[in-house]
Amino acid sequence: MEELSTPLGRSGFVCLPTFADELPARGGALRRDAAEAVEFAASLGARCVSLAGMIPAHTAYGFDVVRALGSPAARVTTGHAATAASVVKTTMAAMAQARRDISECAVAVVGLGSIGRSSLELLLALEVGPPKRLVLCDVPSRLRHLAQFAADLSARGYIGEIAICGSEPSLPMQAYEADLMIAANSADGVILNIERLRPGTIVVDDSFPHCFDAGAAIRRMERQGDVLVVGGGLLTCGPSEQKPADDLVMLADAEQFLGLRLRDTIASCQLESLLQAVRPDLPVVHGLVDIPLALAYWEALAVAGVEAAPLHLLQHVVTSECLRAFSHL
Repeated sequence: MEELSTPLGRSGFVCLPTFADELPARGGALRRDAAEAVEFAASLGARCVSLAGMIPAHTAYGFDVVRALGSPAARVTTGHAATAASVVKTTMAAMAQARRDISECAVAVVGLGSIGRSSLELLLALEVGPPKRLVLCDVPSRLRHLAQFAADLSARGYIGEIAICGSEPSLPMQAYEADLMIAANSADGVILNIERLRPGTIVVDDSFPHCFDAGAAIRRMERQGDVLVVGGGLLTCGPSEQKPADDLVMLADAEQFLGLRLRDTIASCQLESLLQAVRPDLPVVHGLVDIPLALAYWEALAVAGVEAAPLHLLQHVVTSECLRAFSHL
């Protein structure tokens, strides 16, 4: 569908003819379709292919696709290590703009699947100062997993209070008491009410789709300036040029298509395969992202000069006026 030229090299975007809400019902057909897409990308010259969106979650975090391929012409990676790094980079950028210290904050993490859990573990591993309190939120069926994760964090040295709560059908009050909320919710639907956020709250969201009303978040930032709600999945590696596929249908909508991407940014999952192509020593990502793997990608991104994208929500870039007002709360 597109070709993106960046300082790290060229990246293409191959799209499966399937809507996101159709993925759970695809079963074995999804891994076969994804494997065919990888082979097609390899035929175009790709050396590494990322599995974007919710495809990793529905293919055993990439293992099903790798098995379906046998001996692929291109390496396959989930994109989750770079995405976790992107969430943390965006969190640090938001905290810096707000002149906040994470060690003084209560942090709620909403959705502790692959991205949510690895983002939190990376944040804690970077030793930027542990949050004074953690609130771990997920669907009720995962509460036992959260309890074990909380015990693991304490065993590794986290000394703050850890609260555990369910996130369905909506977030509990404990989550809204946090100063910083990191969300990576995989369930479709709105669970975070923008109007219930306390003034001064920062939200970094990599949910797909967003777990709140994005329009309401933008309006509150512009009109009241008392919250900061941003997307966490975009990075920048310098000036980039986006070109739609040389296809009559794509060219007809090229202007609208090009406008969907913030200038000089790239999806973190897409950047992971691009980084792999120039750093083949990096391990590909299959399964959950552990701390050593997350740190390896964090360091590789730093060496490559990759930073968080400008603070944004969808195509809306948070204005300097909004950031200035928020920093003075």
